[in-house]
Amino acid sequence: MKVAKWKFVALVYLSGMVAIHAAVFWSVRESVRKGYSDFTIYYCAGTIVRQGLGHQLYDNLTQFKVQREFAPEVAIRLDALPYNHPPFEAVFFAPFAYVSYPFAFALWALVNLAMLISLPFLLQPELHHLRNYPRPFWVFASLGFFPIFFALLQGQDAILLLFLYSLAFLCLKKKRDAFAGGWLALGLFKPHLILPFIFLLLVHGRKKVLNGFLPMAAVLAIVSTGIVGRDGMLLYPRYVLHLEETMARGAIMPSNMPNLRGVLYLLLHGDSYVGVVAIVSSLGMLLFTAWWSRGKTNLFDLKVSLGVVATILVSYHALGYDLSMLLLPILLLANELLGKGKLSEWPDFLTVAAIAVLFFSPLQLVLLMQSNRLALMGWVVLSLLCGIAGLMSLSSHQPGAAA
Repeated sequence: MKVAKWKFVALVYLSGMVAIHAAVFWSVRESVRKGYSDFTIYYCAGTIVRQGLGHQLYDNLTQFKVQREFAPEVAIRLDALPYNHPPFEAVFFAPFAYVSYPFAFALWALVNLAMLISLPFLLQPELHHLRNYPRPFWVFASLGFFPIFFALLQGQDAILLLFLYSLAFLCLKKKRDAFAGGWLALGLFKPHLILPFIFLLLVHGRKKVLNGFLPMAAVLAIVSTGIVGRDGMLLYPRYVLHLEETMARGAIMPSNMPNLRGVLYLLLHGDSYVGVVAIVSSLGMLLFTAWWSRGKTNLFDLKVSLGVVATILVSYHALGYDLSMLLLPILLLANELLGKGKLSEWPDFLTVAAIAVLFFSPLQLVLLMQSNRLALMGWVVLSLLCGIAGLMSLSSHQPGAAA
């Protein structure tokens, strides 16, 4: 099949996924307006900070009171949907709290769409084999990717994390490691999705990332302390651990986590020792990733892809929308595979198969909304990791492999 026909088929397929997402959004639009989405926690945190009540940011009663004020029609919410992110992120959402909840949700959606639209402008110059694809095609690829749709539907911050990772990738590519570290530090609103990647960069000798990461992290810590105070900073880790231990009264479901923890939770039927097994397994995977990537200096894009995928898998807390991060490695892998001209080895087919499943929204909708088994997608993410590892192994044995 000619390239032009492949582009047409891909565009039709992505249009179908976007149509499915539009239909889903239309069916739940009233629930979104009433405040059933996760954007509730950000709007609540922003409101608390705006009202000068930062020292009560992690008080469940305060959170519940505020949420009932702007989302009184959420009948299923008998307690606060907990804000479990660091205090500094609440500052970012404080301006949104000056308008009504539905309007704030729409504004945040527009901000997310703006970040998605900017990705082709940022990444296309570095992805030579994707330069001929029109920028609207990139937007369709973004909106047709279920984790991104899910992030938009929930009003989550996962697209912001994808955007920061993309900026960090560009800086790392241009040897501006300190700037990359600064961008990654801004993603510490989800530290479990940042710190493993920082570890991999340090293992690979990119120690200058700390020149940007540590100062920015220090600034964010100072901002956080200014919001909640010293006692609030001491309370925060205990608050997060308590939510994990109690599953936040049903708000946290490992069976819907497409990472190692979720995979093991389903395999071991939720036994009490799942957490320990998940931590040990995650540590082993992180060390494997560091070891497998060693010395492969001419495979930068593949190393970044492997690092991002491994970071998601080893994160202890990752939900469906967090897979939005995968769009960056998917674009890097698409560029890599297009450069090969044809698929010929098992890593090529495994990588393409994993990406194809990740873009098949009906499966994820069923796993998430009907069976609460989205953790099964963790196997797909794990397959993607194996595919990338295989691509690296093959490419490292080919002279003149592209950087």
